[in-house]
Amino acid sequence: MEVFGSDEFIEKMTEVNKQHWEKPGFRAAVVERMKLQWQDDDYRAHITEQCRLAWRDPELRKMASDISKLQWKDSSYRKLVLDAMAVSMVSPEYTSGQGRAAAIWWGLDWYRSKVIDRVKEALSDPDVRKKISEASKKAWRNPEFRKRQCELRRLAWENPEYREKMAVARASQSGKISSIQRPLYQLLGDLGVEYCEEGESTRIGYYVFDCLVKNPNGRDILIECQGDYWHSLPEAQSRDRGKFTYIDKYFPEFEVMYVWEHEFCAHDRVRNRLMNKLGISTQEVDFEFSDLVISDSIPSSDINSFLDAYHYIGKGRGGRVVGAYLGGELVACVVFSAPLRQNIAQQFGQGKVVELSRLCIHPAYQKRNFGSWFISRALKFLDSCVVVAYADSTVGHTGAVYRASNFELHHMVPSDYWYVDGDGYVMHKRTLYGRASRMRMIESEFADKYGYVKKFGGSKYCFIKRV
Repeated sequence: MEVFGSDEFIEKMTEVNKQHWEKPGFRAAVVERMKLQWQDDDYRAHITEQCRLAWRDPELRKMASDISKLQWKDSSYRKLVLDAMAVSMVSPEYTSGQGRAAAIWWGLDWYRSKVIDRVKEALSDPDVRKKISEASKKAWRNPEFRKRQCELRRLAWENPEYREKMAVARASQSGKISSIQRPLYQLLGDLGVEYCEEGESTRIGYYVFDCLVKNPNGRDILIECQGDYWHSLPEAQSRDRGKFTYIDKYFPEFEVMYVWEHEFCAHDRVRNRLMNKLGISTQEVDFEFSDLVISDSIPSSDINSFLDAYHYIGKGRGGRVVGAYLGGELVACVVFSAPLRQNIAQQFGQGKVVELSRLCIHPAYQKRNFGSWFISRALKFLDSCVVVAYADSTVGHTGAVYRASNFELHHMVPSDYWYVDGDGYVMHKRTLYGRASRMRMIESEFADKYGYVKKFGGSKYCFIKRV
């Protein structure tokens, strides 16, 4: 074995093989003989088994690897192999045979495990990931490559087994909750609705849905959260229609419900839609103020999802957050932020000025005097300053909660406009502007697309309190 594995022997055999292979007659005879042999099923099975057995020998694998490396250093050999591959790869017989061979190899547990381990090891290297990313971007810029990839995916998607495997894979990889799934789950939980988050439980046939709601009053509901930008693209709209038709045709025991991103920005719209769909009526919770725990240690994810679910504008500027908890559940919050206008301090004298930018109470905990009681406790977390609060009469706010908290009316802010949809749900102009900007649209385009109408309303009341 040492003689056969020596460098001198390898070099000699390489040179002999080259000399023989450069003779067209020799190549043709070898190829023809191999073709005839390979047509024999017993021969193919015998060779395959012998290769499997031989390949388990580490020394043989090393020798074969060394020979291949030496051969590949020869530019004429590389050219010969690449030319042969170029001819073979356009042959249907070759691609079909390669597919069968790949399927056989992939069916071997040890081979599959080894390939997966090597891929994981390679992808753990940042340089490798960077090279793969750059190569993918470069390839994707080629129109022919893109067309070919799209065609391959389309053909693969026509296979029912492939679609089912992809659905299983997506369900098993679920776990990343989107910014619009989070408030949906919170709303359902607060309403006491039994639901399943995206995952294996929400896989129906070939598709995975964002949420599955158990509906005791009728068909179970599959909810899809639609991002305004991505799901407005023609390709996405076509897929959504196909998804809806598939469920409607093959799974009539389910109902599909779409919730759009902008709907979460219209106060109570999504909540009311869910309540109407499930036949739920609002049930207020009775509690004592003494049972509440007031804290300024609230995770940002909790406060954002709470405001997105229950405040008519949603989450906004950050700042000092104070929350009220009942039995470990967040039921109300106040956010004190830096004023939007830097010169606002001049209006109220010297000193620090903060704005009470958000006051939000869970709909089920709307108890008399709770708002003013909570604000008075939240103010104790602030240092000496002037607190500014605005009440928007456009959405029916008169500032009664601020008056009850001993704020003083300082001045009136001139009337401005807001947006309202066909069902009467209000969206703040800054919220609609933000949604439009994300979709690279102007306000009027976004409003026309989603059925919002500009309305001019009442003034804002500006209240202040010195702490």
